[in-house]
Amino acid sequence: MKQFVAFVRKEFYHIFRDKRTVLILLVMPVVQIILFGFAVTTEVNNVRVAVFDPSKDVSTQQITERFEASRYVTVTQILSNPQEINDVFKEDKANLVIVFGERFDENLLSTEGISVQLIADATDPNLATVLTGYASNIILAYQQELINEHNVPFRILPEVKMLYNPQMKSAYNFVPGVMGLILILICAMMTSIAIVREKETGTMEVLLASPVKPIY
Repeated sequence: MKQFVAFVRKEFYHIFRDKRTVLILLVMPVVQIILFGFAVTTEVNNVRVAVFDPSKDVSTQQITERFEASRYVTVTQILSNPQEINDVFKEDKANLVIVFGERFDENLLSTEGISVQLIADATDPNLATVLTGYASNIILAYQQELINEHNVPFRILPEVKMLYNPQMKSAYNFVPGVMGLILILICAMMTSIAIVREKETGTMEVLLASPVKPIY
């Protein structure tokens, strides 16, 4: 047991003698935890929303104001024509586009109701799902306010459309990151295997005696 304790103590001396090893063992995990803790999150904050409102009725303006008042989304653009919808997604200027129909207030009084189209960028399936659900809740809450105020069964129907990933496959989002992680692990393993093999074959001394300088 004493020999084991002495061996462990010796290894600790070797580890703490090398500042780079101490940085890798102690500082790097703390930095990674802080970075990943803030970067890897499913929260929806400051999401960019664009609005296409051809009718510009009172109801559509009030719904837009509710989105502007939200602390989770930011209305960044008011579109003037439907051709701009694809442009804002291609230029990465919006994560969600709200499309109101023409003569919104007039159709709202009909028995069939009126639909509001929610077009989301589904390249991030989790964000698209949370965002469309949150937008639907805002619209339905406004509908309930109208019903309570006028005692009329208004119907506003959120119509969700997912772009670029309509099947909502999360593999498109996670597989590239997993591939990068696997490559990092393989490179680290191959480096350690190569160094051990050099020592086993006795060619490590030849490498150390060569005029090649370390890169650090």
